[in-house]
Amino acid sequence: MDIKPPVSHSSNQGQGHILPLKKRHILPKTIAIMGALCLIIAGILVFKVGVTFSVVSERIGSFLGITPSQLPLADPAEQNRFDVLLLGIRGEGDPHGGLLTDMLLLVSIKTDTGDVALISIPRDIWIEIPIVGQEAKINEAYQIGERMQPRGGGLFLAKRSVEKVVGVNIDYAVSVDFQAFKDFIDDVLGGIEVDVAKPLQENQQWGGIDFYVPQGLQRMDGETALYYVRSRFTTSDFDRARRQQEVLVAMRNKAKNLGIITNPTKILSILDLLGKHVRVDASAEDIVNVVKTSRTISEAMPRRLVLDTTSEYLYSSSMNGSYILLPKDDDFSKIQEDIRNIFKTSQ
Repeated sequence: MDIKPPVSHSSNQGQGHILPLKKRHILPKTIAIMGALCLIIAGILVFKVGVTFSVVSERIGSFLGITPSQLPLADPAEQNRFDVLLLGIRGEGDPHGGLLTDMLLLVSIKTDTGDVALISIPRDIWIEIPIVGQEAKINEAYQIGERMQPRGGGLFLAKRSVEKVVGVNIDYAVSVDFQAFKDFIDDVLGGIEVDVAKPLQENQQWGGIDFYVPQGLQRMDGETALYYVRSRFTTSDFDRARRQQEVLVAMRNKAKNLGIITNPTKILSILDLLGKHVRVDASAEDIVNVVKTSRTISEAMPRRLVLDTTSEYLYSSSMNGSYILLPKDDDFSKIQEDIRNIFKTSQ
């Protein structure tokens, strides 16, 4: 079936003029609350059907042939910090790399101050996947893990792979597929309003069909938002990451206005909708702790770090004709140093 990108509606159409969103420092809570929402859903599933997706990493590790001594130990410097890896995938049923992670975003939270750091990890970073010893792009780690051990191996191996780049222990991982993304926007939120920073003209990616989103506040349904956050051919993967953040802000705003985030009854009502499309490697107790922590997050501007080719971190190359990113100076030591110390530097 031909790809038919939906029409993006301007803020001056339909229901009349929409006032611009206030410029507030809401991104830290956006990411944390959306991540917490996924954790809450998984936690309720624990009590509802008596299962977890992956209760502890050690259990999944045993399936992959990993001994406890091979698992990373917590650094004392990380005691007042926890890190959550957010993964966006196409979905198991997609024949074109459905388990490849199109989004890898590390959210670091300083628990004693409430400070937040957002670290964008490009999907094209070339590494040796831990444990299996296979060289590949980092966005393949989830797929490799799921093929080795379905319903848990992907989160485990994705965490271990990203840890190899960032140099900190990742406490939790959450994966959400495109179907959950669309259904949440359409059936739960009833659409969103996205404050588009720059106009997007994508006429190369979707079978030659022109997809255009103007600048300003735009009303989007789930399919439109999905095309918006996936488009990258006429721009770049780094620009796509920025668009993903815009949509997350819009989702957070609508969910907050509808009272979804703080209403367990409403969360229960969307379980059947999102159930199999969300994966998380946290126990029920972990979920409670994450929710408690998310309530104390500072309103201050988050510390942001983008691992791109304009910095001193990465450079572009090719492997077997495929575009890849490699660390400058042939290791990730500079990246790891800056991420470990991200809360020590002034903003």
